[in-house]
Amino acid sequence: MHHPVKAARARLRRRVRGERGAVALLMALCLTVLLVASAMVLDFGLVKVDRQVNKSAADSATSAGLYGLMSNDGTPHPYAGICAAISYLQKNADRFSAANAGSWTDGNGASQAASCTSASWMNRACTPGNLASWARYSWTGTYQGRPLRVDIASGYQLAGSAFSEETLPAVQADNADTAQGCDQLAVTITQNRKPGLGSLASAADLVSKLRTVGRVYAGPGGDAPAMLLLKRTGCPALSTGAAGGQSYIRVYGARSSNGRTQAGSIHSDSDGQGCPTLFEGKASDGIVAFAAPNSTNPTVADATKPGQITSVAGSAGMTNVTDLASNVYSSAALNETGAGSAARTAPAGRGLVTRQLVDNRYLAGVTSAVTGAQSGVFGSVTSANAVSNGYKLVTCSGAGVVSALPALTVTDKLFVSCSNTKSIPRIDAGTVVFSGTVTPSADISMPQAHHIYIFGSSSNAITLSTGGALRVHTDGNLTSASACSTAGTTSATNKAILFIKDGDIKQSGSGVLQMCNTTVIMMGGQANGCLPTVGYATAPAPMAKPCTPSTGLPVTGSGQLSMNGGLVDWTAPNHYDLMTLPNGEPDPALAPAWSDPNGPEDLAFWSESGVSSSATFNIGGNGALRTVGVFMVPNAQPFIIGGGGHQDLTNAQYIASSVELNGNTTSVSMRVDPNAAVTLPKLKLVGLVR
Repeated sequence: MHHPVKAARARLRRRVRGERGAVALLMALCLTVLLVASAMVLDFGLVKVDRQVNKSAADSATSAGLYGLMSNDGTPHPYAGICAAISYLQKNADRFSAANAGSWTDGNGASQAASCTSASWMNRACTPGNLASWARYSWTGTYQGRPLRVDIASGYQLAGSAFSEETLPAVQADNADTAQGCDQLAVTITQNRKPGLGSLASAADLVSKLRTVGRVYAGPGGDAPAMLLLKRTGCPALSTGAAGGQSYIRVYGARSSNGRTQAGSIHSDSDGQGCPTLFEGKASDGIVAFAAPNSTNPTVADATKPGQITSVAGSAGMTNVTDLASNVYSSAALNETGAGSAARTAPAGRGLVTRQLVDNRYLAGVTSAVTGAQSGVFGSVTSANAVSNGYKLVTCSGAGVVSALPALTVTDKLFVSCSNTKSIPRIDAGTVVFSGTVTPSADISMPQAHHIYIFGSSSNAITLSTGGALRVHTDGNLTSASACSTAGTTSATNKAILFIKDGDIKQSGSGVLQMCNTTVIMMGGQANGCLPTVGYATAPAPMAKPCTPSTGLPVTGSGQLSMNGGLVDWTAPNHYDLMTLPNGEPDPALAPAWSDPNGPEDLAFWSESGVSSSATFNIGGNGALRTVGVFMVPNAQPFIIGGGGHQDLTNAQYIASSVELNGNTTSVSMRVDPNAAVTLPKLKLVGLVR
C-alpha cells in the first residue's frame, strides 16, 4: 500500500541531492570567476605600482635633463640634457642601473656615436627647425625578467606623438613658437610585466607606457654683448683691419650700480660656411673679451665669469672660427694687465640669437613712433598747411639762411620751409620740422627740442663738415665739460627723438654732432621705415635690400650713417639707471619705457637700411667719439668703426650684420652695462608640462 507521506519525503530527498550538485557547480564557477578577477586586480595593481614608480623616475629624470639643457650660453644642448637624465635614472633607481648602455640617433633617425663623456657632443646646441641637431636615446633592459625600455628625446615636439592629450589646442601653440621643439625634453618609459594568476585570462604581457615632458624658455637676463653680429652665413663677421696692424677690439666686463656683473662678450650668428675665417684679429690680441669684475671687489676678475666670444659656427663644429688662437680669444683676466698669465679660451659655440630679443624690446615702440611720424608730419604737414596745423612758419633765403625767428618756447612747434637749411638762430621750440635737408655752416642748436623731423632728400638729410654743428636737446643735459651727460635724467620726459624720412647722416672734417638723451630713427625713404612686421614668429636674417616700396622691387634704403671725422657726442634716453632686476629679468614697472615712441629708453639709433654702392655705415670721429646706447643697424654689412685713433666706448652696443675696423691704427675698447643694453637669451626653467 502506497504511503503518501513517505513518497513526499523521498521526492524531497532526491531534490535536495540534485540541488546540492547544482550549488556545488555554481560555487565552483563563481570561485573561478572570483579567482580570475582577483588575479587581474592584483596584476593591474602591480602595473599601477610600476607606473607610479616609473612616473616618479620619469618626472625626476626630466627635471634633471632640463638643468642639463640649461647651459650658460643660453642655448639648449640636447645631448647634455639627455645625459643628465640618464645619469639620474641610473643612480636613483635600481631597475635603470644599466640605462647608460643605450643607442643614439638624431632627430632624423640617423645613428650617432654620441658619448656622455665627450665635450664636443655635450656642447652641441639645438637649432630650431633643424632635426639633425636633435638627440634621441633608447635603452632596453629587463626588470623581473621582462623588457623595460627608456626613450629620451630632446628636442621634442608634442604634436605627432601617440599620446591622446596632444590633440589639445594648446599643443599647436607650443609647436608654433620660435624654439620649434628645441626647448623641450621628454622621457618615456615602457615596462612589460608577466601576468600572474591573470594568465588564466590572457598569457600576453601587461604593458605600461608613460611619458613626461619638460620645457625651458629663453628670455632676457644673460650678458649684453658689445657686438651682436647678425649675418647668418659667410665671413668675416668681425675684422680689425690689415694683417700685422695695431688695430684691436677689446671688450671688458662691467658692473652695474646694483652690483650685477657680466663678462665682456661678442656673438656672431654666422655659421661660417664658405669662408676662411669668421673672427679676424689680424694681430696678436686683436679681438679679446675679458672677464667680469668681482661683485664685491671690482678690481679683480670673477673666476666664474670669463670673457665670452661665441658663434653659431662654433656650435656647428666649424674649425675656421679664428685666424689665429693668439689673435682672438676670451680671457679670464680683468684687463690687459693680467692677460699674459690668465687662462685663454677659444671662441665657443652658441645657437642662433637673431635680432628677436632686440625686437621684443623695441620694435613695437619704434613702429608706433614711425607710424606717428609718417601720419602726423611727413605724410600730412607741408609749408602750405603748417600754420593751420599749429606750427609757426619760417622760410629761408636762397642761400639757406633763416635770419630771424619768432619768439618760441618749448610748447611751440616750428616748421622750417627750406630746401637746405644752412644757418638759423637758436631754436627754442619743442617740436621742429625741416622740410628739406640740414647742412650747418655754423651752429644749428635746438636745446629744448624733444621732437625733430627732417624730410631730407634721396641722397642726404644731415651733412656736417668743417665749421658746422648740429646740437640737439642740450639744455640741462650737459656736464661741466660741455659734453652730454651719461647720468640718468630726473624726468621721464627729458629726452628727444629725431626722425629722418629720407637720406643719410654724413659728417667729415671738424663737423660736430651733439645729441643728448636722443633717439635717431632713419626711415630709409619709406613710410614704414622698412621695419619688419611686429609679432613675426621667426626673426628675419639681414638683407641687402630690406626696404620694399609700395611699387617696384626691394631697395637698399637711404637711411645710412657715415661719420668720418669731427666730434660725435651722442647719448640715448636714460631716465632709469636700472631697467632690470638683480636676476636680469626686466623690471615690470619700468619696462614700458623701452617702447615709449617719444624716445625709447637706452636706444640711440635705428635704421633698417642696407649698404649701397654709394654709401656705407661707418662711425669714426678721429678720437673724438662718444656714443652711449644701443645702435640697431641689422642690415649694415659691414658697420665700419674708423677714425685712426682710440675709441673708448663706454656703454655703447652695436647690433649689425657684421663689423669692421677701418685702418691699421683704429682701436676700440667697449664696456656695456647689462642694465642699459639688450642682453643675450638665458635659459630658464618652465618645468614639467606633460
